[in-house]
Amino acid sequence: MSKNFFDIYFEFNNTNLNLAAFNNNNDKLEYYKEHSYLSYFENYKELNFEKLDKLIENSIIEVEKSTKEFVRDIYLIIKTSESISIQISVRKNNEGNEISKEDVMYLIQDAKQQLLRSNSNLGIIHIIVESYLLDDVKKNFLPLDQKCKKFSMDIKFVCFPKDLIESFEKLFSKHQIDINRFICLNYLGEFNFRNTGQNACKRAKDIVRGINKQEVVLVPKEHKKKGFFEKLFHFFN
Repeated sequence: MSKNFFDIYFEFNNTNLNLAAFNNNNDKLEYYKEHSYLSYFENYKELNFEKLDKLIENSIIEVEKSTKEFVRDIYLIIKTSESISIQISVRKNNEGNEISKEDVMYLIQDAKQQLLRSNSNLGIIHIIVESYLLDDVKKNFLPLDQKCKKFSMDIKFVCFPKDLIESFEKLFSKHQIDINRFICLNYLGEFNFRNTGQNACKRAKDIVRGINKQEVVLVPKEHKKKGFFEKLFHFFN
């Protein structure tokens, strides 16, 4: 299957469904449209997915007419009061050795498993390493190849309820569309972008491209053979 010339972003905020199409050749925003969907809320708190389905269908048709190609997959931005951030600290006795990528990955996987064991109803949307501690000295960026006796990391997980994730996946699968990645709109609001005037779709695109060097990228299992460790942090590349 050939790669599309456009990356498509859908943004669900409190009142609107916003759509954006970015040209992969020049990163230019070629299409942008806002749709009000207040009437698709039940009690203004939860989306009515049955009513929303028609709006999605019409929106896809509009994007395909504009880009002149089929929409096969999208990036989905969601604002929800059900998002939750969980901080976990993990540590390792490093015995005076240098810190390696494998050490970092071990601690991230350990923290991830701790979270999922205690919160089986949650799906992880973002993983952000907030700080590192080497022998009680705080570091804001990954201190690879430095020696220490004790090494720890503070990691933040941004999560959505699994049933919310599955509802959106089911909604788009009806139209033969895969969701490449979920992006939390609250997380976009917390990150310090250089251009604060950008719309949420453009900010999400910057996040997907790796503007936050502290965010861990979750890699599908089939990609692990291509360099699992190198793909988890943008600055590992």
